[in-house]
Amino acid sequence: MSTRSVIEDYMNKMFTGDFLGAFQMYTPDGAYTIIGDTPVSGTYVGPDHITNSLVPLLEKRFIAPPVVNCSEVIVERDRGVALGFGEGPAKFGQYKQRHYAFVFRVVGDKVAEMVEFMDPTQLSINCFG
Repeated sequence: MSTRSVIEDYMNKMFTGDFLGAFQMYTPDGAYTIIGDTPVSGTYVGPDHITNSLVPLLEKRFIAPPVVNCSEVIVERDRGVALGFGEGPAKFGQYKQRHYAFVFRVVGDKVAEMVEFMDPTQLSINCFG
């Protein structure tokens, strides 16, 4: 599977609300980092850590899963960037991210590393009050 295909599959899962499916695409030691100083910012390592630690924190804060749209994928070798935007109903108002950048490193057909760049203030205000 090509780097582009892995990233497109991941982003398609995010768009359709299959977050658990996206998180299962990580290698056992794959790292998912959320930037900023929000209550969910940090690095989660491996599918189980992402699913058991991050998901419960977000499930309590979103009324429905946000829709994450991918507008462009840029790839070079095993690295790629998915650009996009997203929104969804959250505990303290409508969550809107006008700009997302997901920076990936792919190994085989798995995500070895991904850093999510977005407006952490928007996440804090709408999800954590």
